Parts: sequence; C-alpha cells; structure tokens
Amino acid sequence: MNRSLTIEQKQRLYKDGYLVLKQVVPKSMVGEARRLIFQRMGKLRNSAADATQSGNLDSLKEANRLMGRSGGSSTIMNLFNETPVKPMLESALGGPVSPVHGAQLATNYPCDDDHTVNEAGFRNIDTPFGGWCGHLDGLWNGGAATPPVDRQLSREEEEKWQGETGTNNASKYHPEHNANIACFTALVAIALSDQRADGVGNLGLLRGGHHKMEAFFRWQRDQGGPLGPEGPGWPRIDDKAPNKHGLVHYPDKVKKAFKRGAIVFDTGQIWPKPTFIKVQAGDAVIVHYATPHAASRVLGVEPRFMVYFRTIAESRPEENLSVYPDALCDNWLEWKGMGEVSRG
Repeated sequence: MNRSLTIEQKQRLYKDGYLVLKQVVPKSMVGEARRLIFQRMGKLRNSAADATQSGNLDSLKEANRLMGRSGGSSTIMNLFNETPVKPMLESALGGPVSPVHGAQLATNYPCDDDHTVNEAGFRNIDTPFGGWCGHLDGLWNGGAATPPVDRQLSREEEEKWQGETGTNNASKYHPEHNANIACFTALVAIALSDQRADGVGNLGLLRGGHHKMEAFFRWQRDQGGPLGPEGPGWPRIDDKAPNKHGLVHYPDKVKKAFKRGAIVFDTGQIWPKPTFIKVQAGDAVIVHYATPHAASRVLGVEPRFMVYFRTIAESRPEENLSVYPDALCDNWLEWKGMGEVSRG
C-alpha cells in the first residue's frame, strides 16, 4: 500500500479540508480494537450490576477509569502508529508528527427523540441535520455542565459555568498569545464501524470551511485580535439560544458563507448543511484543524465507533504547542508537504 499521499489526494485535502483514506487499517487491527472496546464495555456493565446489588461503587469506578484509559492502550494507539495512516499524514506535513500519547474513543449510541441540550444551547432533537453542531476544537466549553433550557441558572451556577477552565480542560483565554483558542495541526479519524449509510452517527464536515476560517482569523488579526471567541466578529455566547448560554464554536461570518442549503431559524441562527462522511471500518479521515466538524445522531441500529487522534507537526515551536496564532492565519504553515498544491 502507498504510504505517501498522491498529488491528487493532496489537491483534495487542500480544496476540501479533509481527505478519506480507504481501507488503510488492516481488518485484524480493527477487530482487536473493537474487541477491546466491547470487553471494557462489558466490564463496565457487569460492575454496574454488582454495584447496584452491593452498594459498593469501587469496582464501578475502576471499570469506568479503565474505559476512559482505553484510548491510550497499545491496541488503539497502533491504529495510527503502526499503519500507513501516520506516514501518509507525514507526507502531507513534509516531516514527522509529534508522538501521540492518547486517542479519543468517540462512541455514539442509537437514540430517538434526544432532548439532551448541546453546547449550542439547543436540544439535540431541535438541532438540524441530525443534531450536527459544528465546531472547532480547542475552545472553552463552559466551567460546568451545559445549562438547561427550562430554567435560569442560580448565581452560584452561573459563576461556576463562567469558570476560566472548561469541563474539557480548555482555557477561556490565552492572553500571552492574543488568542482565545487552542489548536493542533490535524485531526485523524479512524472508523471502527460501518458508516456508509445516512443517519448512523456520521462525521459531518463543512467542506472548504478551513479556507473561510483562515480568512476570518487573518481579519481578526488585522483588527488587533484576539483570535477566536470574544475577538472581533466572534461573540462567545449566543443568548438567543433556548438555554441563553449557547456557545458559538465558529463565527457567523463563516456560517453565512455556507448559507446555500442551510437552515435559518426565525431567531437568526444559521445551520450550514455539512457533508456527512461515508466510511467503513478500516477507513481513516485526515481533517485539517480549521475545518468545522461534528458527529451526528445515530438513528439506526448499531452504535458508531470512531477513534480520534489529535496530531501536531513536530516542526511546531515549543512555545506554541497548544496555541499557534500564526498557524491559524496560515492553513499550510505546518504542512510543508502540501507546498506543491497550496502555492498553486
């Protein structure tokens, strides 16, 4: 199998902001990863049953910790480190990727009328396109659980929600960088389940959105910054959302650029229509950091299994490992292997 991207693949990555790599992970490795997940899900279920009977939560807590650590297991890490996925990414970066020490196991389960409130401040069932709530990573997501839609927060709850560090451990501000957003280089998704139909929890991507985000960050910088929410043209909070605390995870100026095919609410919120990715187990997707993305609801029978690796080019300066404004304003700064297409 080719371990470098072709010119045509690089052109698609440059244009779209993502690239699907078909069957780059061996079926045997996919099977091992699925078995690990099911094994630990079973342990979690059995521990919950034991805790219900005994009232002792120790085994349940341990099973939950074990499930949470699954993304750092060799079985999961090998999906990236020991397959063509890593060298193919590095061919686009034009150099090594920094060692990756953990992955996110993104498991979405079947659901019907899901009234869970998402970070945009809407119930999932009221959110268009299968609950697709596009975002960029590295953004503060509230210092406490997402506020409800059916009541106001108390003063104590409001203060906790407004905390400087989000529940995702992201900081609200990075004043030393004149930015309010952290970033990595590329998101790498590896499918462990069949997602070739619609409504199976497909990853949704705003095709070409990375170009619009780059232009927007450059504009913010020209205005004096900071880059990201609470910077020029990007309010952090949407108080028109049902819970009055909706998080604006990418700016309206970018959303308006994708108004064709979008759904617009009477209150003004714009919901661009994403491209839902159709992949099967063993496929991988390289996604440029600046491409707005999100999963969608599972309306079918099977859970959706995806593994996410957040990768950083080894060439990134030490002082910018978490926050790199120059890379936000130049999509291909860290992608030296893309020069032949990005300069064209």
